[in-house]
Amino acid sequence: MLVRFASSVLALTLMACSEPSSSAAPRGDIRVPASPVDRCMNLGGALEAPNEGDWGYTIRAEDLETIKAAGFDTVRLPVRWDIHAMQRAPYTIRQHHIDRVKEVIAQADAAGLQTIVDLHHYNELMSRPDAHYERLFAMWRQIAEALQDAPDSVILELLNEPNNKMTVERTDAVNAELLSIVREYHPDRWVVVGSAGWGSLSALLESDPPEDDRIILTFHSYEPYDFTHQGAFFADPPPPTGTRWGTVAEYSEINAGAEAAARFASEQGHPMLLGEFGVYEEVPLEQRAVWTRAMRKAAEDRGIGWCYWDFATTFKAYNLERDEWIYSIKSALLDN
Repeated sequence: MLVRFASSVLALTLMACSEPSSSAAPRGDIRVPASPVDRCMNLGGALEAPNEGDWGYTIRAEDLETIKAAGFDTVRLPVRWDIHAMQRAPYTIRQHHIDRVKEVIAQADAAGLQTIVDLHHYNELMSRPDAHYERLFAMWRQIAEALQDAPDSVILELLNEPNNKMTVERTDAVNAELLSIVREYHPDRWVVVGSAGWGSLSALLESDPPEDDRIILTFHSYEPYDFTHQGAFFADPPPPTGTRWGTVAEYSEINAGAEAAARFASEQGHPMLLGEFGVYEEVPLEQRAVWTRAMRKAAEDRGIGWCYWDFATTFKAYNLERDEWIYSIKSALLDN
């Protein structure tokens, strides 16, 4: 999940719709390849925590059935691998962590859901990449081998939100190396590839994705950050509360960003995934729903798959205490 402001391409893009209530369709020269991911839910706060449950959420088989029944086709499983791996070569990942990931995959598959498995929160890589490349590659070799016999419903995502010293150029090089490792074990599996700047669209537009006919490009958007993260305790510093969203110009910025993403996908010849978007839970619900619907429709209207952040933690669409969907967010994601 994005925890600080990422630079945006939106202000640099002039193509936008003029009415808040509509999302302009992409022009005729834009053809976004069909994505295997349509409507997706992030299982945030579980296996990305130091230990599952530390952040208040443990994935249940019934959650996956609930997500499928609502109308989603995919879940994204953010996984923190580095703190479950040895610091020295051969950088062995603890077997219980691999087994838990496999268990969630099996439960999702049984529910009829695809699962995107990523590598999340490798903070040391971001600050000292040269010192951690060998460990990163070793971990991905283990992940790829462990999931070699996983069902076709599994999609692999190479690296969540590169930032700090992981520049666009560094991320391009790392993506190419990681994809070559994954392809040794998964020659035909879909692989999700993003870029730097906390997975921002502006960085993706500057990137040079690997040559491969089974990759999905991805970017994350929490724009405007001062709205989506207002009051969030984990932001440094938290943006002040009271910010509202929904002017004509703000709708136009969202549509301009989606248009730029669609054009890049068309030019590159790859599907596009809006891999994270959401609003902090303490923002007024009506405002959360308005922004979420606008983001979802801007993506869908341009053939971009999406994955909402998140199911049941600080950007929640589902209330675990009541064991029911937050109706306004569910409606914003799934209703016309």
